Amino acid sequence: MKIGIFLGDIKKPKSVGGLTFELSFVNELLAHKTEHEFVIYYFGKKNIFKPQQNAKFVPLKYYKKPEFSLFPVDIKLYKTPFISLNHKLKKDNINVVFFLAPYLHEHIEIPYYALTRDVAHRVLPHFPEYSSNSIVEKMEKKLNLFLVGASKIITCNKVAKKDIKTLYRVIEENIITMNLPYPNWIKNIKENENTLKKYSLKENNYILYPAQFWAHKNHIRLILAAQIMQEQNINLKVVFCGMDRGNKKYLIQQVEELELKDNVLFLDYIPQEELASLYKNAYATVYPCLAGPDSIVALEAMYFNCPVLISNHLGYNEQLKKAALYFNPLDEIDIVEKILMLNDLAIKDDIVSKGEVLIKENTCKNYIDKFINEMDTFYLTRQCWSLEESYNNK
Repeated sequence: MKIGIFLGDIKKPKSVGGLTFELSFVNELLAHKTEHEFVIYYFGKKNIFKPQQNAKFVPLKYYKKPEFSLFPVDIKLYKTPFISLNHKLKKDNINVVFFLAPYLHEHIEIPYYALTRDVAHRVLPHFPEYSSNSIVEKMEKKLNLFLVGASKIITCNKVAKKDIKTLYRVIEENIITMNLPYPNWIKNIKENENTLKKYSLKENNYILYPAQFWAHKNHIRLILAAQIMQEQNINLKVVFCGMDRGNKKYLIQQVEELELKDNVLFLDYIPQEELASLYKNAYATVYPCLAGPDSIVALEAMYFNCPVLISNHLGYNEQLKKAALYFNPLDEIDIVEKILMLNDLAIKDDIVSKGEVLIKENTCKNYIDKFINEMDTFYLTRQCWSLEESYNNK
């Protein structure tokens, strides 16, 4: 079949956490041997992938409505933010399209699979990043149509499946679960040996939380945990790293008011070479996020044999099984107690070894194998009408 892949925006990969998965997916797909042909659609001026015989890359371009023009303008040209993707898919004779990122701009007439890792804006509507009228209106106006119109929806686990089924009234049989794989970047990365010195850190002397500074990421709980550790003379620094999404100023103020400047380190987005080093040398990765239901960060940490402590949401339990320690994400006392459990080397070694097993099961190759198998299965249905010409329903 001729399969379209909608990647999304690759102009600023470092600013969008989801692209960690999306870029890994495409790179692994291109390395996979299959008789299918792929056309990959993306936003961004530069194609960051290597040319492949069975893949074509098609850049999409944004079009903004002009504020003022001296000349007549056909306003119909500006009803969508870019040239119709639906039109492109039909013109390119795409048989089925797979959306790695939600597409919210127009109805798609081509059969499509929709990847949806979570619907957190509905599960946690009280958080500022989800409560804006413009965000809610935009997401809900189109996401209902997007998910309901999908041939199949692919999500990470049963918790996400239940949320999608309940909130969007999708038939359960049309929702497929596929475990999130760890990202490809960590396989060949060379860690920066100067990272600890650069940030004045010591091996096994800090806990790490790599996450963009959204409110739902719940950084405040680790700041309060740092206060407890200071009071109890527990010599562990808390290290945050990620892009500011509007909440960083508040968190810095809290650290200053609690007089924890020496106990909490704020970093911006850091290169992957430095992140690899931070994972490898951390006492633990602690992930108190209030949204789920899966975590790329946890998989990255496990790859580097870094113990993982994470929120006790059912989604994380299902994803990570016994390869992590779980805590109440709204209870800093519980977080500190779980951190101290790692002093027992038997417990620490046990979750690290289980993490090694989990990583071997959740590779991008295994994920692509499942995806290709799903495409092979759908081909039997797609044979019901022409693979070469647009359907004529007159």
